[in-house]
Amino acid sequence: MGNGGALEGVKVVDLTGDLGRFATKLLAEAGSSVVRVGRRGSSGRPMVDAAAAARGGVLDWWYEGGKEWVDLDPARRSDTRELGRLVRSADLVIDDLAPGLLAEYGLDHFQVAADHPALVHVSLTPFGRTGPRAGWATSDLVAGALGGVCSLGGLPDFPLNTWGRQNLNFGGFVAAVSALAALRHARHTGVGQHVDVSLHEVVTGSIENLFMQYWYDDILDLVKEPTRQAALHWLGLYDVAPARTGAVMITPTPTPQLLVDWMLADGLVDSVVFDGMEVEEILERREEFMTVVRTFVARHDASELFAESPGRHVALGEVQTPAQAATNPQFAHRGFYQPVRWDGPELLRPASLARLQGTPAPSPAPPPLEPTPLNDVLADWGDAPAPSSPSGADPTTAPLAGVRIVDFTWVLAGPFCTRTLGDLGADVMKLQHEPRATLVNQDDYPYYAVWNRSKRSALINMRHPEALGPVRKLIEQADVLIENYSAGVLDSWGLDWDTVSSWNPRLIYVTMSGCGHHGPWRDVISYAPTIHALCGLTYLTNPPDRRDVGVGFSLNDHAAGFTAALMILEALEARERTGQGQLIDLAQLEVGSYLIGPALIDEMANGRSATPDGNTDGLDIVEPNGIFPAADHEWVAITADDDQWPRLARAMDRADLADRADLASAFGRRAEATTVRRSLADWCMTRRAHEVMDLLQSQGVPAGVVQGARGLMADPQHQARDFWQQVNGHPHFGDRPADRFPARFSESDLLPHRRSPTFGEHAFEIWGGVAGLSDEEIVAGMGSGLFE
Repeated sequence: MGNGGALEGVKVVDLTGDLGRFATKLLAEAGSSVVRVGRRGSSGRPMVDAAAAARGGVLDWWYEGGKEWVDLDPARRSDTRELGRLVRSADLVIDDLAPGLLAEYGLDHFQVAADHPALVHVSLTPFGRTGPRAGWATSDLVAGALGGVCSLGGLPDFPLNTWGRQNLNFGGFVAAVSALAALRHARHTGVGQHVDVSLHEVVTGSIENLFMQYWYDDILDLVKEPTRQAALHWLGLYDVAPARTGAVMITPTPTPQLLVDWMLADGLVDSVVFDGMEVEEILERREEFMTVVRTFVARHDASELFAESPGRHVALGEVQTPAQAATNPQFAHRGFYQPVRWDGPELLRPASLARLQGTPAPSPAPPPLEPTPLNDVLADWGDAPAPSSPSGADPTTAPLAGVRIVDFTWVLAGPFCTRTLGDLGADVMKLQHEPRATLVNQDDYPYYAVWNRSKRSALINMRHPEALGPVRKLIEQADVLIENYSAGVLDSWGLDWDTVSSWNPRLIYVTMSGCGHHGPWRDVISYAPTIHALCGLTYLTNPPDRRDVGVGFSLNDHAAGFTAALMILEALEARERTGQGQLIDLAQLEVGSYLIGPALIDEMANGRSATPDGNTDGLDIVEPNGIFPAADHEWVAITADDDQWPRLARAMDRADLADRADLASAFGRRAEATTVRRSLADWCMTRRAHEVMDLLQSQGVPAGVVQGARGLMADPQHQARDFWQQVNGHPHFGDRPADRFPARFSESDLLPHRRSPTFGEHAFEIWGGVAGLSDEEIVAGMGSGLFE
C-alpha cells in the first residue's frame, strides 16, 4: 500500500461498474489502495498495439489505472464469504449495485457494521436507494435528460447532452467527496456510516441557472423556464461566434469596457455607442452589443484573437479540438500529461485533477492485467482496522463539523466548492469587499443566494492598510483557505502561501486559478465557457454538422468546485497522517481537459481524434443512445446495451428486430444505426413521452423524458426523497424553495442547510468569536472602511 499520495493507507473495496468507476478512479489516483471486485472494464477499443489491447481498452486505461483486481463474483456463495473478508478489512466500500442486491449477499453496510463499526460504505445509484424510482435504470444520457441538463443543452429542436459522460462524472465526484467526508467523521467519532448518493439528485443540483431562474422569476429580468439556446449563456453576454477562421467563445463580463476599448482600437465604429457603459447598462442592450462583438470577431482569426486577449485582460477563448489540447503549451509547461508506468510504448495521459504539493499523486499506473490473489491483498492490507477510541464527539454531527474555512471565492466555481463543504458541516467564513461585489456576487442577487448557502459572511477591504491583522487571526484559527481570483491577486494582498503557512503550518491553501499560476497561459482570463472552448468540450458537444452549440451552462465551474472540495478532503486526510497542511494548485483549464481524458488518451496514443456526433456516446459503442420526439411534442432519451436491446425491441412490438442476429451486439446495431434509430423514432411518435419512459423502465431499459425546472419540481422521486426544501425568512428574498445535498448519511443529519448570508451578517461572530477582536475594534473597523 505504499503508493504515496494524500490517501496512502486508505483501503477501498470497489464494487462499481460504469456508474461509479470514476469515483474509485479518483481515490486510486490520490494513493488509496483500490481493489476492484469482479470484472475488468472493457471498452473494446484497443490501445497502442496488440499487446496493450490485451490489457484493456481506452476506458480501462482511464478508469482502472492504479487499481488491483480480485476475481470474485458476489453472486457465488463461496465468493461472498471471501468478499466479506475483504470488506471487513477495508476503510471504504463504494458500490453502484441495484438497491437490495448487497443485502441479498449479506454484505450491506447494516449487516457488516456489527463486525466493523467504523466502516464507511457509499452507494451511488441512479435514483437513490429509496423512492418510487429506486429500481429504475439509467445511462449518462438518460441522467442528463431526467436531471435537467438536456433542457438547457442543444437547440430548440435538438436536445443535447454534454460530451464525455459528464453526468456520471459528477456522480463520481459526489460519491468520492461523501466517502472522504464520512471517513473523516469515522476517524473522529469511531462510527462509520452508509451514504446513499442519488445520481439523479447530483445532476439536478449541479446546473448553474436552471432553478435560480425558476425560483426567482419575480426578481430577475429573465424567463422563468430557461430553454435550449446553444452556447448563449443565460446572461446573454457569453456566446460562440464564428471568426474569419475558427470560432471564439466571447465572455465580456465583468468589465466589458476592456472589450469595447479593443473594438474601438480595431476601428469598429459601431462599438462607440457602448464606450463608458457599465455592465448593467450593457445588459439592457445585450443583443445589440453582442451583434457588434460578433462583427468584430468575424474580422479576425480565432487564434489571433486568443493570442491578443490576455494582454487586453479580455476573456476570449478559441474553440479548440482535443488534438489542440493534446499539444497545449500550457500543459507542456505544467506537466499536465504524464507517462504511465509500464513496460510498453510511452503512453501519456492527464495525470491528476490538481496538484497537492505536500503529498503529490503517484505517477499514473496501468490497469491490472491479471487478478491479484485475495490473500495477497489481505496480507498487504494487514489486519482489519482496530475500532477507534471514542473521542466524545457526537456521531450524529455533520461529517465536517469542526472544519473551519476562510473563503475568498466569487462567482460559481469557488462558491460551489465551499457550499458543498458547508452543506457537509464545515464552518465556511465568506470574506468579501462589498463595493467590489458586482452583479452575481451581490447578496441581493439570486445567483448569490443559490450558490452561497451554508456559509457565514464578514466584510473586509484587503486594500486597507490594517487588513492583514484581522485576516491573519482568522487564518491562524482555520483549517482551509480557498480563493479563485486571477493569478497573483492574493499574493498582492500579502496572503501568499509562504506567508500564511508560516502563520499556520497546518493550513490547507487552495488556489483555483484559470490556467495555472505559471506558464505561457498564466495571464489568460477565463470563465467556465472560456474553459469549455479551450479544453475541447465546446467542440465535442455539438451535432455532427455544427461547431457552435457547445455546453448549455457553466459545467466546468461545477466540476472545478467538486474538484476543490475533493482535494481539500484529501489534504485533510493526509494531515491526519503528517500533521502538516499544504498548497493545492488547481487550474480550472486542467479540470476541463481532465473531463475529456479518454479522448486525449486516444488522440495521443493512437492518433484517433474524437469528433462531434450529437448524443452518440463518445466513449464507447452504445447503440441506441439518443433523444427522440414523442407524440406530445416532448422528448425522451433512450439507451440500450446488448442485454437490454431485445427487451427494448419487444416493447416496441418489433420481435423481428429483437431476433436479428446482426443486431445482437452494439457493433452490429451501430452498423445498422439508421434502421435502429428510425424504428425508435417512428415508435416514439406514436406515444406520449412519459408513456414511453414508463413502459421501457418497466422492462429495465434506461429511458427518461427531458425535464426542465417545472418537471423536476414535480418529479415524484425528488418529492419522495424530500430533495426539495424550503428556505424561509430570507432578508432579501423571503420564502423560497431550495435543493438539498444529494446524499443521505445514515448517522449524520445535514439538514437544515443554512440560508445564504447577507453581507457582513456575521461580522461580530467572525471577527469577534473567531479572530478575537473586541466589539469596539470591530465597530472602529466598520467606521474606518476596514470591514466594508
